[in-house]
Amino acid sequence: MGVRIAVCLHLIPPDNWGYVQDILSYVTTGARSVENQQHRLTMSGIGVAAGMKNPTSGDLSVMLNSIYAAQKPHHFIFRGYEVETDGNPYAHSILRGAVNRYGRSLSNYHYEDINMLLEMYRERDIVNPAVVIDTNHNNSDKKCREQIRIVKDVLHNRSHSEDMRNFVKGVMVESYIVEGCQKIGDGVYGKSITDPCLGWADTEKLIYDIADRV
Repeated sequence: MGVRIAVCLHLIPPDNWGYVQDILSYVTTGARSVENQQHRLTMSGIGVAAGMKNPTSGDLSVMLNSIYAAQKPHHFIFRGYEVETDGNPYAHSILRGAVNRYGRSLSNYHYEDINMLLEMYRERDIVNPAVVIDTNHNNSDKKCREQIRIVKDVLHNRSHSEDMRNFVKGVMVESYIVEGCQKIGDGVYGKSITDPCLGWADTEKLIYDIADRV
């Protein structure tokens, strides 16, 4: 098994899909959009794998309901047109961590979390059970260098059983040219203006480390 790197779009808003669909191999719906019906319907009609993140509350049933909806056919209005979709059998889950009632980060990439999610899949009429682990956001508490440790932890968890290896399909790493992040207007070329990102050199090394382990 080799390392595959997907060209991904965070689908906000769903109307973006029509402009970039020819260059994408992977699409995600974020934690704050996963309950939105228009996102669910749009995901049911795209021709690539679609990841649905758990909401910031951490409620996995919300994410699984979105996956179920995206996998089913629908008939609805999109950008003024009446459309009909066949459903997307490759809609799947992304664990990105959550926040508690005090706004503190809660991780959900551990073995017990993944195993619980697999059990929840088995209780539902969802095909092609799969999960991708988002190593940043609340899983890393937005500490970008923690992503390196989390990736290695996830790879170790996959070694425990055949079910776990088949279920965990990959990891999502936030990286850019320059490590960290900046405020808008700082003008540092190649540095994130949103969440802190892993730098280019560390990202390259991490990809080679993943290749050696899989």
